[in-house]
Amino acid sequence: MANKVWQTKVKRLRLPDLLCVRCGLRVEARAKSKLGIVLSHSDTPGREWDAGGMRDSDLYAFLRADLDTFPPRTGLPTFFTTAALRSTASHARRSAPKAASEGSEVTLTWPCWVPSHSGTFTGIDERDRIASCDAHGRERTYWHWRRWSGERIVYLDADEHFESGDTIVAGIVPVPESLDCPGDTWDLLAAIVSEDSSDRYASIKAVGASGRLDLQDQLSAVWSDRSLDWRIRLEAVVSLARLDGDTWVDIVDGVVSDSAATPEQRMEAVLALSELPAQVAASALGQVAYDTRHPPELRAAAAWGLGQGEAARPELLLNLTLDDEVAVALHAISAIDRVTDAIEQILVNWLNGADHHRGDVAAHLLSRHRRIGPLLDAHERGGRGRVRALSALGRLPRGAVSLVAGSRLTDELAELLAPMWYSQESWVRTTGVDGLAALDVQKVRFSPTSPGIPWETGIN
Repeated sequence: MANKVWQTKVKRLRLPDLLCVRCGLRVEARAKSKLGIVLSHSDTPGREWDAGGMRDSDLYAFLRADLDTFPPRTGLPTFFTTAALRSTASHARRSAPKAASEGSEVTLTWPCWVPSHSGTFTGIDERDRIASCDAHGRERTYWHWRRWSGERIVYLDADEHFESGDTIVAGIVPVPESLDCPGDTWDLLAAIVSEDSSDRYASIKAVGASGRLDLQDQLSAVWSDRSLDWRIRLEAVVSLARLDGDTWVDIVDGVVSDSAATPEQRMEAVLALSELPAQVAASALGQVAYDTRHPPELRAAAAWGLGQGEAARPELLLNLTLDDEVAVALHAISAIDRVTDAIEQILVNWLNGADHHRGDVAAHLLSRHRRIGPLLDAHERGGRGRVRALSALGRLPRGAVSLVAGSRLTDELAELLAPMWYSQESWVRTTGVDGLAALDVQKVRFSPTSPGIPWETGIN
């Protein structure tokens, strides 16, 4: 359920992005910065555009994602059934294949129109053009759809508004008549014992997510069946741990410590522990994170789960921020999203202590979480914490410090912070930093007659 990228790759069973635990509907979501009906495809078995357990009645959702804003903004999705896309796939444009190392993947693009302007759909005019009125009242027409093969369909009603780049106004793929859930129609009991691995995997996840205590025996039978794919067995015990953490979390934790388990299996077990809401799961993650016998990335994943998982325990991360393994320490620092009063007091002690490592971590976390009051206290108190507090305050925006500090922001303190604030606000360090970085990496110049010697001295 997280988007964190790890070097240890787990080849999971393919499962659509969204799953309705009532009716079993599966939805693949495709969010792109440029909206269109576009899907990746490979002729390799199992990597086709409609592979991964997508049935005729399941849905694909296409929507625009604007990543230039924070938080990212998305448009409304347009849904099509798998069957509708399959019936029109012969009209989709096929791109040139990518490299063989990428599975010779191609892109399939179904004909559609996404306007580059906002406006209102008015209808199809007498010349078979899509007619609309833009935000300024000007009439616009789109005639290029006459080139499309297949049945042409308009998805909007007359006088319906559309947003620039956010709306698929017309295409060739029929839209479903209804998106309503029919209710509790999914036979989870039958799906758990299905021969189809996608059906079984999906149902096992759904049992845990929907709290079906009556199906615990069936999940236990799956876990006990060693002839099944390890991913299905692990998912069964994870769902059991969702239903009864005190009994089953230790089994998930046991996979992490199993010397016979592969690195992928152990990593998947750690990620599974991160998704369990039980506090016993957080305790298990803590044991993994602090056990130096485990590989660094496994420990880092456990630390990440302690901060970002379902049962977050940021207080267990503090000592991990001092770990000898840099990867573990950095994941612990980044994973802390909440500083409680108790954690703040520990950080204040570190800030004023003799240990430089602790002091650096404390200054970073207090600054990152905008604990401006304790930083001002440390500066006023003097001693070891003064310089660290100044550095931490200098990383914060001038306005944020001024707002909290009030009269405590003396002329002397403002003068000390001014160079750091200036550095923050300099256009070279803000709007120009990416451009300079891009230019610096292009400084590749050498003399072909004297390789290895700078260009200036390589030519007589």
